[in-house]
Amino acid sequence: MVHFMIYLLETGLCLSLLYLAYWLFLRKETYFNFNRLFLVGSLILALIVPLVHISFMIPQGSSLERPARNITKFRSSYEEMIRWIDADFGAEPGRGHSAGNSRGLNPQMDEGGQIPVAGAHGSQMEKGGAETGRQKAGWGNFFSFSKILLFIYIGGVVYFLSRFIYLVVRLFLLAKRNRVTRQAGFRMVEIQEDISPFSFFRFLFINNGSFDESELDHVLEHEKAHIRQKHSMDHFFAHGLAVFQWFNPFAWQMRKALKTTHEYIADRQVLGKGIEMFDYQSLLLKQVIGYHTVELVNNFNLKPIKKRIAMMNKTRSGMPAKLKAMLVVPFALIIFFLFADFTLKGTDGSQMSVDKQLWGLWIKQGEDSFSKSLLIKDSRFIYSEGMEIRDYLLKTEGNSLILSEREGFPGTSLEFEQHGDELILWWNDSQKSRYVKSKAENTLDHYLVIAGITADLPSISKYRLMDENLVYRISYGKDSGGGNSLAFNGKSFNLIDLEELIQEEKNQVNKLDQNSLTALFLIDRTIPMVLVNQVREELRKINTLHIAEGGYPHGDMDLSPLLYHTVGLPRLLPPMGAKTLDKKEVEKRGGIIYTVDLAARNTTPEDVDAGLQQFIRKNEGSKYVISLEYDGAIPYGQYVETVDMIFKVIYRFRNELSLEKYRVAYDQLGDELQREMRKAYPMALSETMK
Repeated sequence: MVHFMIYLLETGLCLSLLYLAYWLFLRKETYFNFNRLFLVGSLILALIVPLVHISFMIPQGSSLERPARNITKFRSSYEEMIRWIDADFGAEPGRGHSAGNSRGLNPQMDEGGQIPVAGAHGSQMEKGGAETGRQKAGWGNFFSFSKILLFIYIGGVVYFLSRFIYLVVRLFLLAKRNRVTRQAGFRMVEIQEDISPFSFFRFLFINNGSFDESELDHVLEHEKAHIRQKHSMDHFFAHGLAVFQWFNPFAWQMRKALKTTHEYIADRQVLGKGIEMFDYQSLLLKQVIGYHTVELVNNFNLKPIKKRIAMMNKTRSGMPAKLKAMLVVPFALIIFFLFADFTLKGTDGSQMSVDKQLWGLWIKQGEDSFSKSLLIKDSRFIYSEGMEIRDYLLKTEGNSLILSEREGFPGTSLEFEQHGDELILWWNDSQKSRYVKSKAENTLDHYLVIAGITADLPSISKYRLMDENLVYRISYGKDSGGGNSLAFNGKSFNLIDLEELIQEEKNQVNKLDQNSLTALFLIDRTIPMVLVNQVREELRKINTLHIAEGGYPHGDMDLSPLLYHTVGLPRLLPPMGAKTLDKKEVEKRGGIIYTVDLAARNTTPEDVDAGLQQFIRKNEGSKYVISLEYDGAIPYGQYVETVDMIFKVIYRFRNELSLEKYRVAYDQLGDELQREMRKAYPMALSETMK
């Protein structure tokens, strides 16, 4: 939401500056086609410029240094203001909070046991506990200032968009209930209402009985000019941007200025046909007095008529006006500078902001206690301390990194040396760490590269950040010949050696944590499930039941790339001796079975979403079991994304109930209330491989 609010503000600033340029230099000139091009171009620039960042190298001490610093300070001030009003800013990674608790992104799995349904592998339920560091439930979390602003903004968009749609439908109905005749290049709609003639795309609406023959020719020529030049396309675009920027008066003024410019263009074309100016202006005055207008379209009698008549009588702008029009160029340059990335270079060659050679993901070499990974990009310095992410503003001065929490705050200096892809960083006066730049952009891809694993991993939305000290990674990727390659912590192994390898992992942790060791699967999405289940069977045989499906965080732009390697969807395998019951016995005990058959034709996660939601709503309050069935040929990616969708649906129901009953999101409830939600909507998931 923070990024959207910043984009919304910057779009409004661009639009306002460009309209100011038009108002100062162009509105009184007769370069109507140029004005139209400028206004339409301004709308496009206002949308695009905030998305484009251009880097400039500015020498320190030059005349541009102070303006560059002021612009950077201005941008930082409003970005910081917007971040502070965001409800989740206090829990944002890098502000001294645990990344595992930020933004409610890492829901824990439910407490549960085994679901008795017959199948090749028995059955399972998700496992978990209360969310660590959960925020306290309360009205403040639900009714935050940022959410109120968002609701107001969405309400305005809905209102103005509804009004826009109403106007379009009104025009459609007007054309439908009146006679329409095809003419050369347009369609004439003969209306009976006392409305001034207007055009809308190729439709020309007119009350023929209101004009004599000569007047009708003048009106038709005017409206055909609008149609030929496709002015309605401009209106749609300008009105759409005004809906998006409904709170910005300059957006509506820009739309009004564009409509007026269209009229100037059409008036000039009519007079260019040899029509007497006095007769034409008299016709305009007659229309203003006798008829009302229609919003959204090119009305023949668009007000203010005084300005149109003045423009008709005005001598065409000459060379001085052309030079005056060129003054809009500095405004365009200001806009680009406002949203550019600046690199200030000192007189000694040292850079005052971050050299791009420092940009990238840096992985520590060695076993000291400092951060295992760093991410440097733009003017940010991000590092990890276990599961905690810290984010600082960054600039460089000589051989020092200057880190500060916010713009204008005093920074902390860390000495560094860079030699190509090697970085040495002094965390204090006596201790340093050595880092090597990764070829990857996040820690998950870095692990795959270092381990030599080629795998296209699935995406997961209901993930949890796993404790890096309590996981070992089992990967199934592709080798150089296109075959399947099985690895344990990046090294090839045979399944018969799995128990020994896991025992070595257990010997690295205390006995209290050994039962929590989890196998994090990093498996190519094309690997068939029959191979994956061979690994799972070996884990069950040695009574190692905690697993997690690994992958990329789906749809989450806020999770730090330094934590991608900890993303997992926790699961619990049924023990070898688990009791199983067939479906008939479950139904006999009052349970209802919902079957998700991945082997069925065209079964997608979206199908599961719609079908499971309908099933749960239909059987509200009943005991249910979700039976996931698949054959060994089903690819792992389809399987994981289906399981993830099932989790997503159940969490959606829990969250709806939580908001309805307590007006607090599910992941912000206390342990007791979460158990109440889990009881209402249990994660009763059984699996069967056919």
